[in-house]
This record gives sequence, C-alpha cells and structure tokens, in this order.
Amino acid sequence: MLQEDHPLVKSAGTVSLPAAELKEFVAALMQKFPVIAPILKGREYVFAQLEDAAQLADDYQPTILPAKKVLQQPLETVFSFVRQEAFAEDGKCTSLGEERICFVDHGAAVQKKVLFGVRPCDVNSFNVLDEVFCKDLPDPFYCQSRQETLIVAQNCVKPCRSGFCYYQQTGPGLQRGYDLLLTELDNAYLVEAGSDAGRELLALHPFAAAAPEMSLARDELLAATSRRLPKHILTRNLAELLEENVDHPVWEDLQRRCLGCGTCTMVCPTCFCYNVYDKLDLGLESGVRQREWDSCKLMEFSQVALGHNFRKGRQARAQWRIYHKLLYQQRQFGKTGCVGCGRCIYSCMVNIDLTDVASTLGGE
Repeated sequence: MLQEDHPLVKSAGTVSLPAAELKEFVAALMQKFPVIAPILKGREYVFAQLEDAAQLADDYQPTILPAKKVLQQPLETVFSFVRQEAFAEDGKCTSLGEERICFVDHGAAVQKKVLFGVRPCDVNSFNVLDEVFCKDLPDPFYCQSRQETLIVAQNCVKPCRSGFCYYQQTGPGLQRGYDLLLTELDNAYLVEAGSDAGRELLALHPFAAAAPEMSLARDELLAATSRRLPKHILTRNLAELLEENVDHPVWEDLQRRCLGCGTCTMVCPTCFCYNVYDKLDLGLESGVRQREWDSCKLMEFSQVALGHNFRKGRQARAQWRIYHKLLYQQRQFGKTGCVGCGRCIYSCMVNIDLTDVASTLGGE
C-alpha cells in the first residue's frame, strides 16, 4: 500500500488501477467514509449508500434522480421544535412570553462522505448549484454538504441513451470539479487526482504509475464517445433565437403536449427550486419545518397572494423552463442551466425534447 509520502500520492500525476480491483478500492473507501454510489434498482440506477462494495454499478446509464440529491435532499427538515424543557439540552430554547419553546437545528452537523462514480454532467451541475446556493446568500444545508463531500467522478467512455453533453461542454470527459477522476480502459482504470483530498485517497489502496499510453487511450475513447452521442443541440446563436422567437408556433405545440407533471424538473440536475412548509401536531406541542423540491412546471408554483397566477397556462410554464435553462441562467451565472444529461428527454411521458425545440427554432 502506498504511504502518504509516496510520490504517487504527493504528485499531481495519474495512477493505474486494475479493473478487477475497483471494488477493492471502494471497500477501502467504505472503511473510512460512507460511500454513495450508483446501484441497480429494478431496471434503472439510483445513487444510494453502499452496504457492500459488490453493490456498485460501475457501468451504468444516468441515474433516475441526479447526484444533486446527495447535496440538496428532495425532502429535508430545517428545524424542529417542542414545548418541553427536557428537550433544551438537545437544542436551543427560546422563551416566548410564558411559553418555553425548544428548537433543534437539523443542519448543524454534516458527516464527510464520498460520492463515487459521478458522471461529468452531474459534476458540472454542482458548479451551477454552487452559484445559486453558496454565493450571495449561502445556504448552510447545501454548502456544508458540498464541503464535506468528496467527489470521485467517472468519465463516460460510452454514450448514454439521451445525452448531448459534448455540445454543452459538460462531457463526456471532465475537466475540473473532482477529487479523483476514473476513466475505464480495456482492463484498467486511469485514476487522476484533482485535489489534495483526492491524493490522500490514493493512500488507501495499492496503485501503480500510469503508462503514458493510457492518457492517449483516454483521449481517443472520449473523442469517440463525443461522436457517438445520440442527441445534439443547436448552440450557435441559440440565445438570439430564443429572444426573437417568443411567439414561435413551437410553444403552442408544447402547450398541446405538455402534461404539466413536473417530471422534467424533478430529474434535472440543475433545478434548484424548493417549497418550505411547517407541520404541527394537533395539540401544538411540537412541529417541524421542512423543505422539499418544487417545480416551475406545476400550476401552483406561480400562484401568489389572492390567487393570481402569472404562469397559469401549460404553455407559459413549458416555455419558461426552456428559457430558464438555455438563456436566463446563462445570463445570470455565466453558465448554462442545461448540462446535457438527457434525463428530461427520456423521462418525459409525451416525448418532449428540448433539443428538438432548439432545432425547430433554428430552422433545422
């Protein structure tokens, strides 16, 4: 086993891992951290905490829900409260008149973990979410989880079923945002360290120096994958096309087809909207404040005080999603809101495809 002062650990170079030893390395990681990785669930894949390294699906299609669910949980408790002084030692008590209310902050402690096998599109989605949650008004839940999560990413050497990441510059190879990066070659993995934390992980398993030809093989595989992607999206002058075609007939077509179910936003790795609500017991002795993912595709999302809804129609909501992904987020953050994972395409029950919308606007 490599020691922490071994040159392979301390250098910024690459190492090699035999394919047969991948799950041994995962098992070594599990000795130190909870490891969340893709596993098979029915005929699809999901990110879940591994109980055994044998559960790891090392060759998988994009998961049902994106890896963002590890950093921004679909449902999470912000705080809870109870009218019992015995609860005071576990939380922060605040006196309200004659009442004594004890609050517990559920976001105070975050355990360090490893997110393993993340595809480049999902890793690039974290860069978008970082802009939203960790810049002007930091969200402690997301930011603490982000800080305590080690990213072991995996390049895509095979095209997925609906991906167009190459055209969004988010794949199939990853450039940054990882602690370790794996590329599957014939009988071995090329392993690249992208941070000091990643180099420390290399001390957990025996590695060999990577042969120079492995990097060449990686580049050739990624180039071949780029050429074989099943989808492509028009990117040239797309912003101008969207600005000039607000009333294009394609939007009426979306109105007729869209169910307004919100599936496309639930599976999107860069959607960040959520709803906050309180749950109280009938005796008003305790309660919780929770937040859960929400969707701009749902009619209630845009309803405001006195019942007015400024995006009540399905066309307005369907149009908003595409404009937000392909235009507004680019303006606001300098990053596209679409990472080309294709989840919204293959999850849509009526086969709405935003790459087809872009092509129609471009006259293709």
